[in-house]
Amino acid sequence: MSGKMFNDQDLGFFANSLGIIILFLVIGYHFVMADTKYEGN
Repeated sequence: MSGKMFNDQDLGFFANSLGIIILFLVIGYHFVMADTKYEGN
């Protein structure tokens, strides 16, 4: 794929993968911050 632009299928796959990774990061961050043993008070 050298010297060639991404086609729609590659771009869609990249966007979906990035969205899934961000979703899991947000869910993991929520579980870490909502856990009572990590709270400061």
